[in-house]
Amino acid sequence: LWQRREIVPAQARGAFNADPFAALAREGELPYVPEAALSQLGNLAQWTSQHFSCVTAVGIDTSVYHHAGATAAQDLALGLATGVAYLRAMTSAGLDIDTAAGQILLRISLGTNHFLAIAKLRAARRLWWQVIEACGGSESAGMPQIHARIGDRVLTRRDPYVNMLRNSVGVFAACLGGADVITSVPFDHAVGVPDELSRRVARNTVLILQEEAHLHRVIDPAGGSWFLESITDQLAEEAWSIFQEVERQGGMLAALQSGWVRQQIDSAYEPRAKDIACRKQRAEERRAGKGCRSRWSP
Repeated sequence: LWQRREIVPAQARGAFNADPFAALAREGELPYVPEAALSQLGNLAQWTSQHFSCVTAVGIDTSVYHHAGATAAQDLALGLATGVAYLRAMTSAGLDIDTAAGQILLRISLGTNHFLAIAKLRAARRLWWQVIEACGGSESAGMPQIHARIGDRVLTRRDPYVNMLRNSVGVFAACLGGADVITSVPFDHAVGVPDELSRRVARNTVLILQEEAHLHRVIDPAGGSWFLESITDQLAEEAWSIFQEVERQGGMLAALQSGWVRQQIDSAYEPRAKDIACRKQRAEERRAGKGCRSRWSP
């Protein structure tokens, strides 16, 4: 496409978002063995780094776990474990740790718990820096690119206009949490293909927060707030503990293949499902889509 439009490599902007683990978790299988997928991912990242300086090759999309009912800490931990596996694949393909880290885009889904969503993004940055530091990367390599959007599991089909508020909460939290890329979702996203009105509202939601609320003009506006700093600390600590357990399971691939990831998410979602059943929690907070599956799990 870039070649047909005569766009030179230096001017190309994009993200290939190679993410075999997300596909494995969502579908339960891949068209080839996961080890081959990781090898292809490493080769793609090496090729991209050589030819397209402003394009990333790898994506870490945690939406499959979020939609399956994962907690914020589980979501972060599984994304972190995926990132470590991808870094290993890219360094095995010949990339240094700084170049490999620069090839990754973190894609995080947010809920409507406003302060938790802010803390989730702030914790993601802190945790990623811990990983890169442990790998011997530079300070700049520890600053991840984050793409944030509201999660499908909090969008309702019965009263789609309510989704205007929910999407606004997600976009607002993404701004305050320091996301680099933010997707504003049309309010009829859960119903089907969005129409002209819903696309216009989604676009204007971002423009109002940017041009009238000026949210993008402050660096880390949540920094220094005892409440948000405390939530961020707790979330980062819990996520790091889960991440370490994933590594003890043999890494993210082994945890997916054994069914451990699915079991952990199901255990976390069970009390929430009971709250939904007795109307202590809104039904819109239920799991969305097929969730996290694995052909190796019971």
